[in-house]
Amino acid sequence: MLRRTWRALETAEAAITIGVALLVTIAFVNLGMAVYANQAAQYAANYGARMGSTAQCDRAGAALAAAQSNLKHSLLRAPTVQVLARGESVGSTLKIRVSGTVPNFMKGLLRLFGGGFVQDFRITAESVFRAEGWGDGC
Repeated sequence: MLRRTWRALETAEAAITIGVALLVTIAFVNLGMAVYANQAAQYAANYGARMGSTAQCDRAGAALAAAQSNLKHSLLRAPTVQVLARGESVGSTLKIRVSGTVPNFMKGLLRLFGGGFVQDFRITAESVFRAEGWGDGC
């Protein structure tokens, strides 16, 4: 009889431990996805602003196209790229903002326990470069 009691306790302990370990693992994976998407958004903003700042014609269009092409394989859902400062003349600034969301896998579970962070992760990155060149216009 004593062996059955010990086995039941061991089984209950294992079930609780595995459940907690699984939740912690999912939380770390979700946080890793958010950090990776943040890095991808920052890189896309930097790349777009750099390409736009070196373009001689239509700097804002070049920056927009470069940032959007860089985001094709990122984890961001519905990524948006905005040109905040166009950098139309040599020496002026070109500013790009990249934003999007990353899914939060824990939000369904957090709703069960009455709160917590129950939204998707919102990612925003900005980059500013100075427009380069030898003359204005094409």
